[in-house]
Amino acid sequence: MSIFPTTTQNFKQKIADLKILLDNEKSKRRKDHEEFEYQCKLCREKSKQSESTILMLQKTIADYSKIIEENEKTIYAQKKRIEELEDQVAVLDGRLKKDSTNSSKPPSSDGLKKRTFSTREKSGKKPGGQNGHTGHTLLVNTTEKKIVDHKEGVCPCGGEVAFEEEYQSRSVIDIVVTLSTTEERAYSGTCKVCGKPFHAAFSSEFRAPVQYGNNISTLVALLNEYGNVADQKTADIVSSICGNNINMSAGTVVNIRTRLSGMLDDTVKAIKQKLFESGVLCVDETGVRVNGKLNWVHIFTNDMYTLFEHNSKRSAHCEDEDGILALFTGILVHDHLKSYYKNKIATHSECNQHILRYLEAVIQIQTHKWAKDMTYFLLNSKKRKEELIACGKDSFPQEELAEIERKYISILNEGVKEYQAAIEGKINISRFNDERRLLARLREYKDEHLRFLSDFNAPFGNFAAEQGAHFMKNKTHVSGGFRSAQGADHHMKIASVIASAKKQKINPYTAIKNTFDGLLVFNNT
Repeated sequence: MSIFPTTTQNFKQKIADLKILLDNEKSKRRKDHEEFEYQCKLCREKSKQSESTILMLQKTIADYSKIIEENEKTIYAQKKRIEELEDQVAVLDGRLKKDSTNSSKPPSSDGLKKRTFSTREKSGKKPGGQNGHTGHTLLVNTTEKKIVDHKEGVCPCGGEVAFEEEYQSRSVIDIVVTLSTTEERAYSGTCKVCGKPFHAAFSSEFRAPVQYGNNISTLVALLNEYGNVADQKTADIVSSICGNNINMSAGTVVNIRTRLSGMLDDTVKAIKQKLFESGVLCVDETGVRVNGKLNWVHIFTNDMYTLFEHNSKRSAHCEDEDGILALFTGILVHDHLKSYYKNKIATHSECNQHILRYLEAVIQIQTHKWAKDMTYFLLNSKKRKEELIACGKDSFPQEELAEIERKYISILNEGVKEYQAAIEGKINISRFNDERRLLARLREYKDEHLRFLSDFNAPFGNFAAEQGAHFMKNKTHVSGGFRSAQGADHHMKIASVIASAKKQKINPYTAIKNTFDGLLVFNNT
């Protein structure tokens, strides 16, 4: 039997088997491809979902980023507003802490607040008279004395007392107001030579049929201008003192004041000339109401004289070409009003008494150490100057003066560092403006603030002019102001003479009485 058919048969079988295998493989591949396409489809769907999710997330992130940006802006604005409010609170708190002891505010603004700071150093002495003090007491007037002898009395046992020459004395000093009237009679006659009629003349004091004499006029002026008693009340007091035997009116008080002012023209001119010629002149200004409007009283003073003038403009006295300041060449002491520096020929000296107050404000409000150091520096320098004067010296040794200036600058440098540290990182620094301005002023006007050390003629502060301001304020505290510019002018003249008289130890009553009597008020004017 032949083997080929079998082989062929087997071969065919194998081919059939291979076809089956190939079909199976194709079927498997087709299924795998379908599965792959299905998975790809799923992946594409998932990818689309992911892209959508990503877009949604991106949108969400963008929305949140915008919200965060807006919140950051809001937070920044709120932070800025908080700092502004904190700064305003600090500024207002600083204002509440300021009074006459640490600012330029007048003592009248303190109200019932207790003063807790004074630039005066403690002496260490007990209050009251010191050991060795001669003391003062009421002296007995020996020129006119009424003596009453007491030589009566009965001993407790009932016996009669034999009085001796030994006695104890006590005195009562009092005044007696006596209203007197002097009448002058000017007769008429005829000349024995020519036969013409002649009329005798009255004395200068007798200007009207009836008028008040110089003594009453002096009392009225003293009460009204020095005592600051209102016009009507002055009239009432004088009438009461005279037992109501006169009936003075407020108009009479005004007339007496006007007449006195006119009689003082030459005296005031002399005061002005003396101030112009002085080596040291202290100047200041204070507000006053004239006819309901704000005016300024300008104060010029030295050791001997004081002059008051008023104007509607604060710096008018610095611009007056005929005023004292126009050609003054001495040491001009003031409180840093910039208009004073228009005088280029004077030697300027700034008030350190004011600086001590401003430094106290920095100490209380900012609590910065440099302000304490500067306070001690100024006070110790003033004390050292007084020691040198007591030793007969008229200046500092150059080496010591140079060291003082170096110390002054060193304290200011430390002050700038403290100020810069305090404002670092702060947007609103209004609360530190006063400190910044004070540091700048002390540095720029170093020579003027240390003038009291470089020139012993220059005072430490402008106390003399401040006293003049207080003198004027006493009037405005009572009256509130002046009704007219003319009334203000009258008061300025009279107040100038009274203040100058007090500086020269002249009784104000005597000064006014001499004026009414036509006598000199000051012997050296």
